Amino acid sequence: MKSYAEDSDSDSEVDRAIDSEDEVDLVGLSESWDEVKKTPSGSKAAARKAGVNAAVSRVRKENFSAMMEIIETEPNQYEAWVKITEEAAWHEGHKIAHSRRAELREIALNAKAEMKQSHDLQAAQDAEEMRKMLEGLAIQQTKEEEEARRIFKEREAKLWADIDAALKHTQELEAQKRKLDGAQQRLAAAEAQKRKDAAAAAEAAVQEEAASKARAVAEKARADALAKAQKEQAEERKREEEAAKRKVADQRGLPGAEWKAYVNKQRWMKAEVIEKAKAEGGVRAGLRKGMRLMTRGLGQVVNTRESVVRVTNDIAAILNDQLPAPPSTSSPMLLSHPPPIAYSYLLSHLAKSIIKQAESEVSAKQDAAFPLARIVVGLLLRGHAAFGEVLFARFVKKCPWIVPFYPSRQPDQPRAEYEKSTGRSTDEGLADYVSRMAGISTLYFAILQTPLGSLMRYIPSPPSPDELLVLVIPPLRLPAAWTWISFALRDSMPSLPPIATILASWIEVCGFAVGRTFGLTQLTKVYEAIKKEGLGEGTIKGDSEAARQRLAMLLDGPWQDHEPQGRHWE
Repeated sequence: MKSYAEDSDSDSEVDRAIDSEDEVDLVGLSESWDEVKKTPSGSKAAARKAGVNAAVSRVRKENFSAMMEIIETEPNQYEAWVKITEEAAWHEGHKIAHSRRAELREIALNAKAEMKQSHDLQAAQDAEEMRKMLEGLAIQQTKEEEEARRIFKEREAKLWADIDAALKHTQELEAQKRKLDGAQQRLAAAEAQKRKDAAAAAEAAVQEEAASKARAVAEKARADALAKAQKEQAEERKREEEAAKRKVADQRGLPGAEWKAYVNKQRWMKAEVIEKAKAEGGVRAGLRKGMRLMTRGLGQVVNTRESVVRVTNDIAAILNDQLPAPPSTSSPMLLSHPPPIAYSYLLSHLAKSIIKQAESEVSAKQDAAFPLARIVVGLLLRGHAAFGEVLFARFVKKCPWIVPFYPSRQPDQPRAEYEKSTGRSTDEGLADYVSRMAGISTLYFAILQTPLGSLMRYIPSPPSPDELLVLVIPPLRLPAAWTWISFALRDSMPSLPPIATILASWIEVCGFAVGRTFGLTQLTKVYEAIKKEGLGEGTIKGDSEAARQRLAMLLDGPWQDHEPQGRHWE
């Protein structure tokens, strides 16, 4: 039989196994366990007394008199009986506690196993959904690329057809000219023959002189007629050539058409939103606090998950306050369904603030573009689809290189108005202008290459591939980066001063994402063309030799593996 010291050690183990009164209550040992715990901690005398009291309580009503007689006549036997009873009760309680402890341990282990199995199943389901969504995005991007190639081939074929038609027309005009010259020669021969016949028939000097004068007048008349006809033909050829050039330019002028469309959209925003909000003083006054908070958040954001998600959520909350109900991926806010003026005015202010950050901070430090780009994409994925159109319209207004397109000066257009259309201030130096254009372009490139998967886990309801097509307009998707570089290397764009600096920014910011998505084969051909024709033959002049050297170093470096540092947030 174990001693009370040994029982006390066993009780300590029981206390360690069942750590709280709630667990004891759970297995139904609350009352008996208290007594089991208390008995070994007291002295033997106290235990005996407790046993006597318990025994007396149980038999008091039935045989109180007999018990008293046993106590008086046989005290030693009674004490032995009490001791045995105590020890039996103690060991019984210990066995019950040990049994309940084992049951609790088994319950806890089973619960942990079920929770782990449920967690692993949910993680596998989430991973499968993300994989399917990314596969859908890749398929969609492939389709868009194929469609862009098809359109490009059709336009190129039509362009060459127009050129062939213009050349054929020019050849026809030259053939007509040769026929006219032959007719004139035959006419001249006939006239000469007539003059010869007249001279032979004329006998008097007066008649000869008169004939000579007549011939002189006729020659002058014919010369004047021929000169007039040649002038008219030259003017007609010039008009036809200009028309052919305009037609070719229209075919190649998709960037120009896009630039004009978004310039008109920005004018619409100014007339229908900004001016109306200014006219209603109460609207702007009520928005000042939100505008200050948005500007301050953009100025303080850094490229960390916590900072970007916090600022994005804060800006989204400010925008949601101006709507009857917050937008979602399935029910986004679109500019085609005009939202409230206060909401649209905040979108315009937000776009303006982001571009100012690009002009100042991104121009000085390229990595500052990546957190701003994630905020833009995060707002689009939260249902604020109208912001994409507002931002791109302001991009185009401030920097036509976003399209890319460089407008030409129109007849009678004031110089200040023309400079403004190119994004340049009237008194701005070339170096400052190129730096600003590069900063804005870098932010645009950062938006194009932003990985959507890195933001999905922070979206309350991630969009489906079809919903993404509505939330993110085509100029803000990654395929637009490939379109951009194809237009930037056509026509007269490479000869303009900012192109070398902006091309370098394109390679650094989104060249890695374009190569990984569309393949390195075509991108390698483009880079080789830039090196050979652009830099080697001097087509790309740049604003300085330093800009050309920087571009050459990027093309000669390990650009295949050059992933921008800011692409991964902390």
